[in-house]
Amino acid sequence: MVFGNGYGEEGDGLIIERTSSAPAHYEFMALVRLLAAGLGVCEDEAAEGPYLLQIRDKLEEIRALLEQSHAASEALRAEAQAVLEAHAQSAEEYVRQVEEPEPPDFDPFVAMPAGTTVRDLPDGGRLFTLADGSFVRVDAGGNLSALTADGAVEVLEPARGGVVTLPDGRELVLKPEAVRVTHEAAGIEGLPLDIDPVQTAEGRYRVELPGGYRLDVSHNDRTAVLGNPDGTVDILAITRIEGVGEKIEVRLVPGGAKGFAAAGSGHKGIIEADGTIHLSVANGLDLVVRFPESTGDDEESGPGGEPPVICEERER
Repeated sequence: MVFGNGYGEEGDGLIIERTSSAPAHYEFMALVRLLAAGLGVCEDEAAEGPYLLQIRDKLEEIRALLEQSHAASEALRAEAQAVLEAHAQSAEEYVRQVEEPEPPDFDPFVAMPAGTTVRDLPDGGRLFTLADGSFVRVDAGGNLSALTADGAVEVLEPARGGVVTLPDGRELVLKPEAVRVTHEAAGIEGLPLDIDPVQTAEGRYRVELPGGYRLDVSHNDRTAVLGNPDGTVDILAITRIEGVGEKIEVRLVPGGAKGFAAAGSGHKGIIEADGTIHLSVANGLDLVVRFPESTGDDEESGPGGEPPVICEERER
């Protein structure tokens, strides 16, 4: 506090109070002395009006620096906290994986017997080792084979529903996508879009048709077998047209083709000389079954890979 008229000695001149009741009085006075030294004036002069504004500006600068430092510290603390939380989450995930390991991937099978291990092969296939020492191998093309404990090798062919039966009688189930193929791959045209052929073996395909009919196509034999709901079967190929349980009428068509009509089921169609089957199923579907071009090595092929010419005696 200042007393007097500003002139003279103590009692009638400028008096500067050296004490105050503020809790941080001594710290404040130390700061004033420090700022006064920076301004090149004594402590008493620093407390006078001309220098108070400069001291206030210095204090504002200090406050701004302290706020920036505090903000930077808070940002660093938040970043450190985020890193710690990330490490904690990673540690929890690692512990979870150790305590609850991920189940092995048995693709293309839905599951395998307990104790089975799997190994990816360099050629793209997979080798499954069962607990009893037998092996199941899936090559890159999806073909299945089994090697028993006594060293015997057996080719495995999926049955209806993708079920694979091992030599000892145990059954494995393939994933649906492992046995489904496109209409083009099966060589069957005219199928509804929601019906996918199933590959049952190399070059063999099966289709479940509406009405309880089942069509099996063999590219190797260039044959289609149509199963009917009543249990009868129709075998269709350029070299063989036969009904099992029902009679099929066959007629020759110019150009080497053959027409057929099943008396009981009502199926009918034409088989071209190259083996292509045009089939009108009794359920209303009109299908075309095409086979891959022959390589000339098939036993049923004629010279140069052409299908043999079948001669039949006509009734006179």
